[in-house]
Amino acid sequence: MTIFGMTVSLATIWFLAAGVLAVIEAITLGLTSIWFAGGAVGAAVAAMLGAPLIVQIIVFLVLSAILLAVTRPLVKKRLNAKTEKTNVDALIGQTGMVEEKITQYKPGQVRADGKIWTAACESGEIKKGTIVIIKSIKGVTIMVEEINKEG
Repeated sequence: MTIFGMTVSLATIWFLAAGVLAVIEAITLGLTSIWFAGGAVGAAVAAMLGAPLIVQIIVFLVLSAILLAVTRPLVKKRLNAKTEKTNVDALIGQTGMVEEKITQYKPGQVRADGKIWTAACESGEIKKGTIVIIKSIKGVTIMVEEINKEG
């Protein structure tokens, strides 16, 4: 193939495309273009083996799709393995102080993380001033349990 008066093999073009895609991946870290860089390397190999352009394009598309479908979920899972609890989820396991009496039939209020939250309990009654632990969150209500529950 002749580009700007220079003869360049299709394999070189595919390798250049793979390099550009790899650089884009390095800059963005989006786990999208790296799979196409792998497809371009496969197409370059097909070009070196003398395959026609249509076969090279098919190799590029098929290999890119296979790499994307098979490896992206595995890589995403490994990269996202260390998620931190944020916002409301971070409240679970923390303690708070009851500001308004809580019963299993009537929610009360708990001060936790410097804020007042609507709170409920599974059973019994928790009086004002009691220290509680946040067990879960249901909608916008925190579910609490008395820390030093006698019984």
